[in-house]
Formats: sequence, C-alpha cells, structure tokens
Amino acid sequence: MNCLEAIRKRSSCRDFSDKKVLPEDAEKLLEAGLASPTAINAQSLRFSLITDEALIQQISDRTYARLDAGRLQSMKDRQAKNLFYGAPLVLIISSVPSNYAAIDAGIATQSICLAAEQLGLSSCIIGMSRRSFEEDNPQHMRQILQMEEAERYLISIAIGYAQSRKEPHELSWDHVRRF
Repeated sequence: MNCLEAIRKRSSCRDFSDKKVLPEDAEKLLEAGLASPTAINAQSLRFSLITDEALIQQISDRTYARLDAGRLQSMKDRQAKNLFYGAPLVLIISSVPSNYAAIDAGIATQSICLAAEQLGLSSCIIGMSRRSFEEDNPQHMRQILQMEEAERYLISIAIGYAQSRKEPHELSWDHVRRF
C-alpha cells in the first residue's frame, strides 16, 4: 500500500475487535511517531504506549466522570465499549513545554495512523481523554503515566483491528481555492 492509498483508505474505527496488536507492530507505530518531524527539531513529544486493559479502562472511566451529559449520550449512542471503543492499544502523545507541541503532535498522530493502516490496523484519534489529564482533576492520570512535571497531554490514539469498517469521507473539492 502506498502513502496516498493509506490516506484515502483510512477512516476512524469505533468498533475494535479483541485481537491484540503484535508487539513488533506496536514498535513500528512508535517508530513512526518518533520519526515524525518536529518544528525546529525540538523533539519535545513523549509517547505512552498502553496495552494494559485495566489502565485503558481507568483512563476511560476518569474521562467519563468529567464529561457533560451531551458527550455521555453521544458515546452511549455510538454503543462505545469505553472511550477507546475497546481498542487493545492506546497511544498517548504528550509534550514537555514547546511552542509547537500541538502541531508536532498532529504530525506524529497522522504518521502513526497511516503506519497503522499500512500494517492492517485501524485507528481512532481521541481528544476527549484530555479530561482525565487536566490539572484541576484530582484524579488526573499524569502521575500514573509517569509524566514529567511540566509534561502535558496532547492527544490519544486508539489502535487495533477493526471489527467493522466505515467508508472514508468523500473528498470535497469545494474546499479548495486555486490561484
């Protein structure tokens, strides 16, 4: 599969099977994240690879505890097993202070999701889990994931084998301006 095929084929998975991700594939995903470019080569990103089901559920539970009724209903409507849709692997991307951390995390996230697609895995980018890492959350997950003092959560990615797939979105060429 070439890069453009992976981009066109990928869609967010919200229905993962119980099948575990192979350790060598998890390492390839980490390699994709670590190889991603960062602004001014800051390399401020940190990656937490989580396969422990209890820890994944703990992050989900602590996030759900901070969601409003609308978001909880949305997850219920999606019949989500948990915040990560039952994915057997979750990657949390965080960063020590950097002016470009959010952009760098976006680049790394795309690299990881495309690598997952090439490996026959599916992914779902999830920002909602930030609530379990918020400073005002007395049960925040930062200490449990051994984050550095100044390190902050940026994004999470649920990864695994799709139990079902949805079609990728159609391209909307109306969103393009040509000069």
